[in-house]
Amino acid sequence: ILGAFRCQPGVDELVIGKRRGLMRICAEEGATVFTGWFFGTTDMLTVVQDPFGIMETVSRKLQAGMLLCYGRWYLPIPRRIAVTLSYDFYQIKEKNASPTQEELNKLHDEVYGGLKRVHEKHKIYAGYPDRTLIVT
Repeated sequence: ILGAFRCQPGVDELVIGKRRGLMRICAEEGATVFTGWFFGTTDMLTVVQDPFGIMETVSRKLQAGMLLCYGRWYLPIPRRIAVTLSYDFYQIKEKNASPTQEELNKLHDEVYGGLKRVHEKHKIYAGYPDRTLIVT
């Protein structure tokens, strides 16, 4: 939900926070992790920013995204934007039944660091040479 409220045209931001549950499951199962980014999706719609944070607070309480957005002709119709997928994968070498917090943070940095590297490599081909991926 937080990522929807931080969405701005021209900015590529991935909001994860301190959560590492997905990384824990991947480490325990020895899974292959695929990460991807769709270039152009933040330019399709403009999210109306609430300066007081009321819509964000209500959305978090209801656990549903309550936001206003507009696109073409100021209607909720997405703008015609070319969308390009950039992806990466990370193979976990061995299963770990009880990974420590440091191991989870390291895995998180490796997985999303790989996504940032692929983002930097493919942004020119996708038509967004001035973008940087912000992972928070």
